[in-house]
Amino acid sequence: MKNVFTYLRKNLSARILMLYLTFNTILMTVLGGSITLYSRLTVEQEVAHYMEKILEQASLSLNTNINDITTRIISFITYNKEIGTALSNPSMTINKQLELDRLLRAKLKSSNMFNNIVQDVFIIGENGYVCNISDRTDLIKDYPFTEQEWYRQAVSVTGNSHIQTIGLYPQDYYNPRITPNTANSDTFSIALSITNSKRNVVGAAFCTINIKELGKTLMSSNYEKSGKIALLDEENRIVSQTDNSGIGSLLPFTDNTLRILESSEMGSFKDYIDDEMYLINFQTTSLGWKLFSYVPLEEIQYHTQPISQLFSFALVICLLVNVIISIGLSRSIHKPIKLLTDNVNHVDSEHMRLEGTDYTYSELNHIAEKFDELLVRLELLIEHDYKSQIMINKFRLYSLRSQINPHFLMNTLQLLQTEIVYGNIEVSNSIVVSLSRMLRYTLYNYEKEVLVTEELNYIREYLSLFIRKFNGGLSVRYEIEDEIKRYYMPKLLLQPLIENCIEHGFSNNPSDNLITIAAKCMEEKVIFVVADDGVGMNAEQLSSLIANLSKTNIDDADIGIRNIHQRIRGSYGENYGIRIESQVGKGCRIFLTIPVIESS
Repeated sequence: MKNVFTYLRKNLSARILMLYLTFNTILMTVLGGSITLYSRLTVEQEVAHYMEKILEQASLSLNTNINDITTRIISFITYNKEIGTALSNPSMTINKQLELDRLLRAKLKSSNMFNNIVQDVFIIGENGYVCNISDRTDLIKDYPFTEQEWYRQAVSVTGNSHIQTIGLYPQDYYNPRITPNTANSDTFSIALSITNSKRNVVGAAFCTINIKELGKTLMSSNYEKSGKIALLDEENRIVSQTDNSGIGSLLPFTDNTLRILESSEMGSFKDYIDDEMYLINFQTTSLGWKLFSYVPLEEIQYHTQPISQLFSFALVICLLVNVIISIGLSRSIHKPIKLLTDNVNHVDSEHMRLEGTDYTYSELNHIAEKFDELLVRLELLIEHDYKSQIMINKFRLYSLRSQINPHFLMNTLQLLQTEIVYGNIEVSNSIVVSLSRMLRYTLYNYEKEVLVTEELNYIREYLSLFIRKFNGGLSVRYEIEDEIKRYYMPKLLLQPLIENCIEHGFSNNPSDNLITIAAKCMEEKVIFVVADDGVGMNAEQLSSLIANLSKTNIDDADIGIRNIHQRIRGSYGENYGIRIESQVGKGCRIFLTIPVIESS
């Protein structure tokens, strides 16, 4: 899989193919997504507008029915003054009750008060009189009507408000053996308090609503299979609903929905109900209650599926066409490029010429011409410059090796001679062993990078010879970070710096002098510091030495340090090399910087 990705990333024709297909896919996806989103929003707006019209019609129908019922019950009570008089009598006889029953039923039936949503009409008096239009035998005998909360609400007149809407309450006054369906259902009613000639409230008239029939009326206005229309009271309880479910319960509204319902008379918005997104419309009725329509958004968006399917089909077809076109384009580009690259690959060091071939495109022909010119110039450069530069670099390398070894051998042999003269055979043997180790280290695999630990071990053996030679006049301190010991470095970088300390800092005669060798890692660089407490240099001497570091010609002065500097820069770049600090009487500090090398 990695090779496939690498091929697609680096092969020009494959990259053109992928970029072309990717661009077209993104473009078509964005375009299709925008069309799909626009169609969804348009459908949602149309449904919202349609539901708004439906709710207006349903609200108008409900308001008309309620207003008609209210008008008829007010007219009935107003034109029958004897009702108030009869209910004022605290001790009605049975005959009086029967006579009043016949009178009220006859007048109620003639009043055309009933329609498809009116279930029953009650006249209830404070004196205990009860009459309903259907039949008193349907009622539970001795039911305490006047003790019910809904009755007390109807007779609790405040100001001139004699007509009220009584919220949901159970119809538990019906005999379940006679009317089981009605007895087990809830209702709400339009109630009118009844007063006598003294304007005292003596009872109330109730027009109860058939909630199931009201639900059927709302169902006729419903939209979508899973959509519902509900009538909500002031507390947002369901009074009626299209499928007659959840009567008396609260819908699980969000705080946002509750805020909108409280602050507006009508509106349309989207929100969650019980973890599902709905399109919601509502209108306030003349009762002060709200007709509330909620349709699952997923069901509305289902209507846009044909558009999405059509777009998906069109996308697949277009992608196939694009694949065919892009393959043709990539091949037309790949063929001449491959011809050019094959000819370039056939160029070798002995026949540095590009075959003259027509590469179809003028740009490729121009590249081929320029490449051919470059080959000619490169051949001349190799012949005149590169080969001579190789000889110069080899000369510098051998010069460095010959420069280092004579100094080292002269010092060591002088020390060995001294020990032999004084008859120190054990020390002489130790010097010979150390000398053999150091010669083996310096003479073989010069170009190979070694562990910093190996280079430091070599320096320790090297300095041990001088410490013996100067018999306590020279001491060495090491300040090496442990982390650095696992890194690698070129061989024999530090010895010329130490020779510089002994020869120039101590004039080859140290007396209670100190050489400090430190190494630390900073910003992916390894920095060695070789410092002495010798005579130091003045500003003019220091400037001359620093200027000599940058010279590329070879002479006898400071060739060791300069070659080290040029060797580091030639291998690692101009950010690395040697830097020198010195003051008269305060010694000299040489900073040697190389990159962090973790393997040879």
